[in-house]
Amino acid sequence: MGKFITRRILLGGLIFACLLHVWAYFAPQTWYETFPGIGRGWLLRLGPYNEHLVKDMAALYMAVLVVTAAAWCFADSDRYVMTVGAAWLVFSVFHLLYHLQHLSMYSSGERVAIVGLLSSLTLASAALLAPSPAENASPRSDATNVAAMAKRK
Repeated sequence: MGKFITRRILLGGLIFACLLHVWAYFAPQTWYETFPGIGRGWLLRLGPYNEHLVKDMAALYMAVLVVTAAAWCFADSDRYVMTVGAAWLVFSVFHLLYHLQHLSMYSSGERVAIVGLLSSLTLASAALLAPSPAENASPRSDATNVAAMAKRK
């Protein structure tokens, strides 16, 4: 049971990360000028505003929010959680790599915050790739395990 709580905590953090970007779709310029919302304007320093790019990014976060929330609901499914974790890991690694190459315009404190936050998302994503102990002991698929559990009831 502890494995599923850990998974839900990790997935909850990823859901929160998605929610921080949803408002970009509905107020793209405000989001661009004020993100992360603590008076810092991190994005302004990266280049000119592009409404299409901001709205596409926000729509992608909303799509990822849907599958991440589903993984939270089905935290007992190794296959589903690991797939969502793998998708997040790919995104997080490349997102982190981009920002590591563009830190020069930020203060020391902002650099620590950016690298810390993006590294945390990367580590949380990687942690979701670990199979649950029950699945480790049995090579059966999720569908087979569900069928076996139904027969026992």
